[in-house]
Amino acid sequence: MTRLIIESAVLSGLALAGLMIAAGANAYVVQLLFSTALAVTLAVGWNLIGGMAGYVSFGQVGFFGLGAYAGALAMLKWALPWPLAIVLAACLAAFLAWPLGRIMLRLSGIFFALGMFGLARVLQIIVNALEITGGPMGTSIPTAEGPGATAMAMVALATGAVALMMAISRSRFGLRLAALRDDAIAAAAAGVDTSRVKVAAFCLSAGLAAAAGALYARNVGYIDPASGFAGTIELQTVLMVLAGGIGTVWGPVLGGIVISLLSTALWARFPTEQQIILGALTLLLAVAMPGGLASIPPLSTWLRRPMLGAFTPGAATPAPAPAAVAADHAGAVLACRGLGKRFGGVVAVAGVDLAVAPGEILAVIGPNGAGKSTLFDMISAFSAPTSGEIRFRGALCAAMPPHLLARAGIARTFQTSRLFPHLTVFETVLLAAASRQHRFRDAQQAASALLAATDLADDAERFPDALPPGRQRLLEIARALALAPAVLLLDEAMAGMTAAEIARVHAVLRAATRRGTAIVAIEHVLPAIASLAARAQVLDNGQTIAEGPPAQVLSDPMVIEAYLGGDEMALAS
Repeated sequence: MTRLIIESAVLSGLALAGLMIAAGANAYVVQLLFSTALAVTLAVGWNLIGGMAGYVSFGQVGFFGLGAYAGALAMLKWALPWPLAIVLAACLAAFLAWPLGRIMLRLSGIFFALGMFGLARVLQIIVNALEITGGPMGTSIPTAEGPGATAMAMVALATGAVALMMAISRSRFGLRLAALRDDAIAAAAAGVDTSRVKVAAFCLSAGLAAAAGALYARNVGYIDPASGFAGTIELQTVLMVLAGGIGTVWGPVLGGIVISLLSTALWARFPTEQQIILGALTLLLAVAMPGGLASIPPLSTWLRRPMLGAFTPGAATPAPAPAAVAADHAGAVLACRGLGKRFGGVVAVAGVDLAVAPGEILAVIGPNGAGKSTLFDMISAFSAPTSGEIRFRGALCAAMPPHLLARAGIARTFQTSRLFPHLTVFETVLLAAASRQHRFRDAQQAASALLAATDLADDAERFPDALPPGRQRLLEIARALALAPAVLLLDEAMAGMTAAEIARVHAVLRAATRRGTAIVAIEHVLPAIASLAARAQVLDNGQTIAEGPPAQVLSDPMVIEAYLGGDEMALAS
């Protein structure tokens, strides 16, 4: 709360200073203020999709140009007041960004960046060819009564953009954005609708860029394709975010102010070399200071993302979801029939049947390459089966996306821990709890209770990379349990744990089964789960070769031969 008050005071002070300059300074200073506020707005908008969501874009200038033309045409053709025209331009860009985002955000990495670059060029070609936009010659727009009016409006827009980022960074949406940036698959397993989250961020980013473009056109009184879709705008925007600190709230503000003033100074002294110098500076910052100014020790504490929520000692244990004990008519909460998966000519899983009842623990074992993790991928909807069916609570669930299946009651861990490097231990569990709890306060209490139950309370404010491997596994189990699952899929979850940590996991799992949770646990070595499991099912070459009580399975000659070439003692170790 103290930090929020300080940040609000700083933002209010900057906004008040900007408004005072716009009202009383000379024209040159007012234009410099306008350019700086414009830079901050563009940097904050780009950081929303490029920094917080992790989708580096080379085409946000496309929405800037779209907003400039939309605002200009709304004023010229429809005679709208310029404030209303700017709002209309922002809404239009956000509206168009929704379907575009659903297409473009299927790409990732350099492919998304190049796709956005192409989108900006396509928009430039379109406005260049249309008569209504003035074609390549552009169009003139009635300017504001004075530079102070648009400068005040731009300061207000920049202030609103920063306030929006402050709110997002402290919200459930911001937590999901951070998880999406770190690991989209793990985020989906925690119940996050990754598609909706990243498209929403894309739309907000587009709206900010378009509003800035419309105000820019109003300020200069003229717009043409070359100025509306200038690559220099994109270059400077990326440089500002990199300079300040990508993914932070205040980094783009600091970077926007510094780079805007530096760019103006360079243009005054080296007009022809300005872009070369800025390009070289971008490369230098990316190599020498990848964290930007936000990584400098005196600033890092205040510029880093604030931790969302806090561990609450003594929080009540969350009640299990009522549906957690539901089962189909055969008594199995999860039933797989003839499940198969083929990758080209390679058969990973071939006709596997699997069923588990509420409160039961089933151990799935087998040698490396037996198809165990592929089986889990199909059950949790991260991979579509080639054949067979999966029924959860008696209903077919193959068509459900992973995040909905996680919310419905099938939670999982991964063979290789998939955690979020930039989320604390508490936030990692809170992310999943917030997918099931409607009230955020209830999610915080549920996360606190799980940290206490899994002996992770002392690590609540640490990041996963600071934990030893065993506790990282424990954290992943806590994240899965935060979904209050009816079925818990554990993929070698106890690998790398100490005896004390395994004992803690066993206690947590026993408590979960008492609440009716069914557990399917993959383990390479059966003794890690044998004391808990009622049944064991052995896979080899994608097929079930044995099933029954653990002691019986351990002594099966086929299992011993498939597992370790006849070494019975090694299997039991």
